[in-house]
Amino acid sequence: MRHGHSRQSRRVMTKDIADRVLESLRPTRHLLTRTLADVPIGGPEYRQIDRVVQEIDDLAKVLIGDGTHFHREGNSARGSVIDDYGD
Repeated sequence: MRHGHSRQSRRVMTKDIADRVLESLRPTRHLLTRTLADVPIGGPEYRQIDRVVQEIDDLAKVLIGDGTHFHREGNSARGSVIDDYGD
């Protein structure tokens, strides 16, 4: 054990698992970003929701090296978020 990290904590997630994790977060992130339009800017709810969205984007950056993964349409095998929600 070095620097307080076990060997297991240094394993890299496979691309397949990373893709599944990100796809499972897609509808949640979409709902949260839509919710931001309905809550007062700067309020505690807004700040916390915005923080969660940022954490999801940061996770995408860690897993696949792209923090803008959810910002683009049509980047999944299932289609875009807009298509999934009929917007």
